[in-house]
Amino acid sequence: MRPKAIFAVVPLVLVSALIGCGGDSESDDASSGDKPKGANSAEVRKLLRQTFGPNPKATSGKLSGTVDINVKGAARYREPVQVTLSGPFNQSGGSEAEASLSVGLQLRGGALGGELVLVDDRVAIGLGSSGYTIPQSIAGTIRGPLAKTDNGLSSVLAVFGVAPQRWAKNPRIVGDERVAGEDTIHGTADINAGRFFLDVARLTKVLTSLRITEIVGLPRETDRTARAALVRSMKSATGNVWTGADDKVLRKATFDMSLKPSSKDRRTLKFSSLTLRGELNVTEVGTPQKIETPKIAGTFDDLQTTFDALAESVK
Repeated sequence: MRPKAIFAVVPLVLVSALIGCGGDSESDDASSGDKPKGANSAEVRKLLRQTFGPNPKATSGKLSGTVDINVKGAARYREPVQVTLSGPFNQSGGSEAEASLSVGLQLRGGALGGELVLVDDRVAIGLGSSGYTIPQSIAGTIRGPLAKTDNGLSSVLAVFGVAPQRWAKNPRIVGDERVAGEDTIHGTADINAGRFFLDVARLTKVLTSLRITEIVGLPRETDRTARAALVRSMKSATGNVWTGADDKVLRKATFDMSLKPSSKDRRTLKFSSLTLRGELNVTEVGTPQKIETPKIAGTFDDLQTTFDALAESVK
C-alpha cells in the first residue's frame, strides 16, 4: 500500500459528471410503467429547481460514489483508474454544511486515499487520525459553494464541481420508480459539454493549488484550446438521476460518458479515447450525521514532504 494522502480534489474533475448528464439506463430496483415526459417541460424544470435549488429537507445524509475511468493512448494510464468517495454531510439550522469525505484513488496498481474535512470555517486534510489545515487562500475557494445554505446536499456537491442545473440540456422525466425502498422520480438529460468543461477548467485551478495535478499527472490547467478539443471530442454523455418523490432530495445518479478525439485533437489532449462510468448514492437522508474532526497535527506546509514522496511514487 502506498502512502496515504488526500485526493478529494481529484473527483472535483471526475465525480463532477455524476449528476445532470442524461441517458436511458435503469436503476437496480426500478419499476416504472410511465412514458418519458417531453424535454424541457415546465414539470422537469420545476423538478430540477426543487432538487438542486432551495430545499430545507436536504440537510443531512451519507454520500457514496464510484467513478471508473478507462483511457487509451496515454502511457501513464494503461490500466483502469477508479475513484471512490464516501462519507457523511450535515447541516444545522442556517449554518453552512459540514462534511467528512473519504476519497480513494486506484492508479497503476497502487492505492491512495485520505479524508477531506469541511468543518466550521476550515478545510482539513485527514491522514489517519491526524489532520492538516489548508491555508485560507485555498480553503476559501474550496468552501465557497457552502455559503449557499438553502440546500446542504447541493452545496456539498458543488464543492466537487457538481452543477447539474448548469449542465442540463433537454432534461426530461422518465417516470416514477423505487430506489432502495424509496419512491423517486427518475429524470434524465443530455449534458452541455461547453458548460461542463468550463467548470472543469475552474476546478483544475484548485487541483493545481493543492499540487494534486502534479502528483497524479493531470494537466495543470484546462485552457480554452483544451476545452474546445474536449467539447469536440464528446461522443456521448448519458446518465440518470432519481430524486425523492416527496422531499425532492437526490437519492441516486448514474452516468456514462465517452470521448474520442480526432487525430488533430489528440495532439492537444494526449489520449485517443476516454470513457467514464459512475454512480452516486445518497442514503440516510434527513438523519443527523456527526462530522468527526481529525486532530490537527500541522499545516499544509507540513505536508509538502509527503506530497513530494507521493509525486515520485506514482510516476
